[in-house]
Amino acid sequence: MCGRYSNEAEFSDIRLRFEVTRAELIGPWVPTYNISPTRVGGFEQPIVVLEGNERVVRLARWWLIPSFWSKPLKALPTSFNARMEELGTKRFWSEPLRNGRCLVPATGWREFTGATGHKRPHHFHFDHQLFAFAGVSSEWQSPEGETVQSFAIITTEPSPLARVIHDRMPLVMPSEHYAEWLEPATDPQRILELAAQKAQSTPIQIYASNPIGNNSRYEGPEVLQAVGEARGVTGKLFK
Repeated sequence: MCGRYSNEAEFSDIRLRFEVTRAELIGPWVPTYNISPTRVGGFEQPIVVLEGNERVVRLARWWLIPSFWSKPLKALPTSFNARMEELGTKRFWSEPLRNGRCLVPATGWREFTGATGHKRPHHFHFDHQLFAFAGVSSEWQSPEGETVQSFAIITTEPSPLARVIHDRMPLVMPSEHYAEWLEPATDPQRILELAAQKAQSTPIQIYASNPIGNNSRYEGPEVLQAVGEARGVTGKLFK
């Protein structure tokens, strides 16, 4: 499962990398190093979707709320990740998979080993370069009439490199499949299988990172520091 990721890119780089023609932002966004699904309300992150023939980047919360949801939000299942194997079989994911496919820009993610209270973070990246997770998204109307954009990151079986740390990994979407993945008329299972196959042999860089990032309220570049490096604190804790 992917419970933290980072996006060090500038917003202009996101627009260029994913050939975005329109931006729909509900507020400012800056590079973010400790993205957690438990942070909501003002901590929305960029996703790329297709509307007509346009690629649109918008901000959304990382914990998917399906459009049909009518119960209190606290009753939501753990839906910030979507298991690739369950997308085509569970009603919860059927509409987002059909109409809400998205790309989730990122520059890395983290997994944890060790017992509770002594978790050790490990950072996964590709030279800290910008890439995209395969994702699904949804638009939900609250009882008060508020429109909420949300998304989930699709996970898959780990590659041999990733399996050393964790038994799942987020599915990285190869750039050659961006257009097909976003296009509603294509078969999503075919694109997912192609992406999952490539992920098994894609080199990943992994290192043990600063445990200051274990605190989901901490935000700053220090969370990406390799263990043993200088750890001057320039980030901050959010309440």
